Amino acid sequence: MTDPAPGERTARLVQYVAAGRLRERRASRPDVVTLWQKAVARLGDAALAGISIEGSLEAAYQAAHSGCLAVLATRGLRTASGHGHHEMAFAGVAALGVPGLDQLIPDSEEIRMLRSGSMYDPVFASDDDRKGAVAWARNVLPRMRAVLVEWDRSLDPELAAARP
Repeated sequence: MTDPAPGERTARLVQYVAAGRLRERRASRPDVVTLWQKAVARLGDAALAGISIEGSLEAAYQAAHSGCLAVLATRGLRTASGHGHHEMAFAGVAALGVPGLDQLIPDSEEIRMLRSGSMYDPVFASDDDRKGAVAWARNVLPRMRAVLVEWDRSLDPELAAARP
């Protein structure tokens, strides 16, 4: 038996669906485009002049999360609700085995911890943390867009580029 091609259902994805962590959901083209538009808008929000560090971290995180949801939607998947559903968006995309996105869990760990800390911990993040989170989102979104367009070239004109 050969391994599935990148973007196809892997054994790990099948396990996530069987465990109820991911759900099957056919998404329309407008659904994918809207999720992507949210990702790009949130990335823009993360870099707004005058935004708080916490607001910037949240927006950078949400940009990457929305990008993950767009990628999963093209595969007929969405995250289930409940504990860990945000991390599952990153894990689901990583499980697709796409080079450059297959390490999303370790790659996103810092931004996920910063986002969680900004919400729940009595410690402020630093400006360097903000810069790192925005830089990470600016790096990962173009890779996600490239995959979306690779899977469906007709999406290219509808998916705004994530501006550096």
